[in-house]
Amino acid sequence: MKIAVFSDVHSCYSKMAAVFEDMEKYKIDQFVCLGDIIGYGDKPEETIRLLIEKNVISVRGNHELAMFSRRYLELFPKAIKQPLLDNIAAISTKSIRYLENMPDYLKLKNSHFVHGTPPDKLTTYIYDVTDYYLKSLFNNTKEQVFFTGHTHKLKLITYKDQLVYRRRITENRTIHLEKNQKILLNVGSIGFTRDNFDASKYAIYDTTKKQIMVRMVNYG
Repeated sequence: MKIAVFSDVHSCYSKMAAVFEDMEKYKIDQFVCLGDIIGYGDKPEETIRLLIEKNVISVRGNHELAMFSRRYLELFPKAIKQPLLDNIAAISTKSIRYLENMPDYLKLKNSHFVHGTPPDKLTTYIYDVTDYYLKSLFNNTKEQVFFTGHTHKLKLITYKDQLVYRRRITENRTIHLEKNQKILLNVGSIGFTRDNFDASKYAIYDTTKKQIMVRMVNYG
């Protein structure tokens, strides 16, 4: 089974469409979005409709949390809050229901999907958690692979022999899963990169070959 994983689309319809076009080469069986479908960009309805059309399973991001939690929304600075409010005003009832029904996290095929930090944190950046936290997570969960978003930066965390390694990813690459190893991959962002290079990023988890392919797509 091939699972395409992406995050932080932020209403960037054209970039999302370009990534789906790139995905066509790999015969994807399931698409998983790690949240923050809305916010920042100006094509929320078109973007959500595209995800629905592709049968994408999505988990909730912090921007979706803000949509349905006035208390959390008020923590956003105006420069972030106003585009989100504009997005909310522009989407249909069907799209609202799609966002409303997103779970906080998902488990599928020996893998765990969440927006912020596993197991269920929507607003915590993975770079803010300690190695001790990660060791506890990896030691007390059965899944081998974890996928996160939220930071808009590609990051690979591996765990083997009680050691945690954190590495940046700056190019297309294939990660091979080893026995007695756990992996956490932050898949970066479709809509707005915070890396030092401009590209939409996503990953393909091949559960049969036991490997993860990191892909970067330049738009325009």
